[in-house]
Formats: sequence, C-alpha cells, structure tokens
Amino acid sequence: MSAMPSNDLEGLPVRRRDFLALATRAVLWLTGGAAAVGLGRYLTYQLPAEPATRFTLEAPEAYPPGTRVLVADAGAAIYRDQSGYFARSLTCGHLGCRVHPSDDGGFACPCHGSQFSRDGARVNGPTARDLNGVALSLDDQGHLVIDMASKVDPTWRLMMDATAGGRSQDAAADKG
Repeated sequence: MSAMPSNDLEGLPVRRRDFLALATRAVLWLTGGAAAVGLGRYLTYQLPAEPATRFTLEAPEAYPPGTRVLVADAGAAIYRDQSGYFARSLTCGHLGCRVHPSDDGGFACPCHGSQFSRDGARVNGPTARDLNGVALSLDDQGHLVIDMASKVDPTWRLMMDATAGGRSQDAAADKG
C-alpha cells in the first residue's frame, strides 16, 4: 500500500470559499444581463401614438334638423338645430369622466352624478359648467369634420348656405 495522496477530489465537498465565489459570479452575470435587457428596452422605446383629435363624419345632409348623433370614437355629440350644426364634448368638466346618455334624453356623469340637458347644458351636480363646445368644419369633399382639440363657444354654430352649394357662410369660423 502506498501512502501517496490521491488527486481525485470528486468525493470531497465543495469548499465554502469556492461556493461563494461561484454564487457571486452568477449573481453578477444575472444582474448584468437584466441591466442589459432594461437598457435595450429603454433605448428602443417608442412613444405611443397620439390619440386622434380630428374625425371626419358624413355629409351635413345626413343630419336632419333636430338630431343628436353620438360619435363614440371622438367622445362627442353632433347636433343640428335651426341655427346650424354644433358639437359638444362628452367629457365632464368636473373630473374628466365620459358622460353617458340618460333616460331623460340628456347626459349623466357616472363619477359624481352631474347631469346635463340634451344639448349639453349643465342641469345639476358638482360640475360648474356645461359640456365644452368643440369645433366643426367642412372638408374638401363636403363632409363634417369634428376637431376635439379646438374648443368653441357653446353658442357657436356651423351655418350652411344653400346658395353656396352647402358651404359654410363663415369660412374663418370653420377653421376654428
């Protein structure tokens, strides 16, 4: 029998120092990998598309006098009365909630109970103002265009002149 030491270390347990060195390297590699993924996502981030503010609708003739048409995509209602066409935003001025049609023909805010008449005038509730008026105009094809980014006075109307081929009487106000 020989008293020579064996080079076979398979049966020996892993030393604490070796285990900690291996664990530290693994944590550093994982941290570096996660940081690289985060940096890659940061550098390739693209802003979400801006929501549309202009919506092309039908020709004015599609809206008979006395009508109210809800335009869900725009969050607005289009009206036609004896004075012309006008639009109201369906966003409550109190906290910015979207109002819904109510049983009485008007609108109700689901957040705090503000109520508005059929044409957007404040009836009651915590909001202090009517629904905002938004700009209407005609495009080159003669279709109504609602511009949610342009606020107008609630009394403003897009008036059509029958003698001008259905064009608006006040072109400057249409661009509004």
